[in-house]
Formats: sequence, C-alpha cells, structure tokens
Amino acid sequence: MQGVGQPSVLDGARIYAKLKSEVRAAGILSKSYSFYIPLILVAITGYLLSAWAIFALDSYPLLVLACLGFTFFTVQLAGVMHDSGHRAVFSSVRSNEILGAVCCGLIGMVFDNWRTRHNIHHAFPNQEGKDPDLEIPLIATSARLYARKSPLQRALMPYQAYYYFPLGALASFSNRLGSLSYFRHRRSRNDLSRFAIYLPAVVFLFVLPFALFSPAKALFVLSIVHITSGIYLANCFAPNHKGMAIISSNSTMSFIERQVMTSRNVRGGLLTDILLVGLNRQVEHHLFPNCPRNKLHLLRPYVMNACKALGLNYVEAGIIETNRDILRQLRGVPSVATLPALPAAAPAAAD
Repeated sequence: MQGVGQPSVLDGARIYAKLKSEVRAAGILSKSYSFYIPLILVAITGYLLSAWAIFALDSYPLLVLACLGFTFFTVQLAGVMHDSGHRAVFSSVRSNEILGAVCCGLIGMVFDNWRTRHNIHHAFPNQEGKDPDLEIPLIATSARLYARKSPLQRALMPYQAYYYFPLGALASFSNRLGSLSYFRHRRSRNDLSRFAIYLPAVVFLFVLPFALFSPAKALFVLSIVHITSGIYLANCFAPNHKGMAIISSNSTMSFIERQVMTSRNVRGGLLTDILLVGLNRQVEHHLFPNCPRNKLHLLRPYVMNACKALGLNYVEAGIIETNRDILRQLRGVPSVATLPALPAAAPAAAD
C-alpha cells in the first residue's frame, strides 16, 4: 500500500478516531489476565531456575546453556516490564507499576527512568532532537544526527554498518550500569526507594558472581549473560524503527501518520511473537500501546484499512530484510551528510 501523498492532520485525526472506535467496539483492548499471569509465572520461575543452574553447575558446556536460559528469561521479564509500563497488563495503574518495579528489580533497571524515556519515544518516534532512542553513541541514522556528533564519532561513522551489531552486545551493560547516572543528582525519598530496588540487582548481576565463583567462572558467566542479553535486546528493539523514516524536529503530522511511517512489523508466527516479546507487531503497538501483547495481531486488519484510507505504507518485513534495511541506512548516512537539509519526513537512505 504505497502512499500517494501526505495526509492532512485533520484527515489523520478523523481516521484514527474511527479506528479507535472500531477497535474498542471489538473488545480488543480489554485486559488478558489468562495470558499474562502464566507468562509472568513462567518468566520468573525460569529466571530463578536458570540462576540456580548457573550457581550449581561447573561444566562449561552446561553453563553456556544455563546462561542462555537466564538471558532468555531476563528478556521475557523485560517484555513484561515493557507491557506493564504501557498499562497493558492490569486495569489498575498501581498494579502495573508494582509489576514493572518487580521486573526491573530482577533485571537491573530503574522502572521510572525507563518508562519516562520510553514514553517520550512513543510520543516522538524517530523524530530528531526529541526521540531519545535516536541518541546512540557512535551511531547516526540521518544527516542531521551525523552533524551533531563529535569529530571523533563522525570519523568512525563510515564504518558504523560494520560495528552496529557488535555495539549491540554492550546494550546490557549500558542499560543496567547506565542507570546509576539516574541517581547522580536525585535525593528524594522516592529515589531512595527506587535505588533500594535497583541496587540488589546490580550486586546480584555484577558483584555476587565474583564472591561465589572462581574468577574464571565469574568472567565466563558475566561475558555470556551480558553479551547475549545485549544482542537479544538489540534484536528485539532495533528492527522496529531503525531503517525507517526519520522525522525532522519541526515536522507536523497526525498521530497515526507519525506512528505508522516510523514503525515496521517483523513477519512471523507464534515463535516470533514469543522471541521478540510482541515487539514484532510494532505498528499496532505504537497505535495502541495499552493493547495486551497477545491481541496485537487482532488489530492488523483494522490498522491496514486505516492505512489504506490515508494512503500510508504499512511496512512488514522478515528479520533478514529488516537488518538489510538498517545496514543500508547506516551505510548511506555518511555519504549524504554534506547534502542539503533533508525533507520533513525523510525516507531511509538508500545505497
């Protein structure tokens, strides 16, 4: 469905209001406890059992399996945290906040810090100067972002397509240890309680292995767990927006247009839904972030009809194709960085 021109803000608002009315009437946004309760129990149980296996095992081949299991269930908990941050799990705001804090307490993140940044991303996806997810060290996805980097970073960026995936391996370290900066200048009572939730996970994930294991086993476990967690997380989040349109900071467009043109779905069935914690249905998620993950597929025909009415391109691609699009954009950015300013909604750079 190729767009035939930019729809007006009024048209976008009208079509989205109609879409929302249809979706609500179909009952798709109602909570799904029969899905989330077993998911939460399995994720927490798997997390604890794999942690115990890492502690109990000394065989390195078996340790690899235990570490990979721990990585898998950690990312599943991150997916539950994500859904609770969007209030997609429980009807009660308080219950969602408690669940998000518990998940963050297990995986080593600060729920309020992550939720604030993520909500800004949802409000301004792929918009320069507004979307925090575009501010990645050593990575630029548009000429404007490239121009704002330091001279050293710009010197490295002709090679960003080559180090992009290895850089993802560091995501686990930056997400967890980077949260320390959140507390640097914060002294409120609430921040103390957040720190009390965050600190035990950091000790558990980064300090305790050296107290319990030999140095060789501790380094082995930390390397496998954090590198695989970073790569896994990067492959859950990056295909959704990277390689898609970049919006200039002063662009004005309707909510539905902004969300659709910057998002991409990853094709696949139930296994893809599980592995990518529902983020493979990114178009629907961005339009209805409070929709339970297991119901996102039900939104697809409604969303496709709305896109057709507005002439918007509904993008779906396989996981290999999405990564090709990302690398194509990364290779193209340095070569166009000296060209005139990009239009308000620039398509992904092509070779």
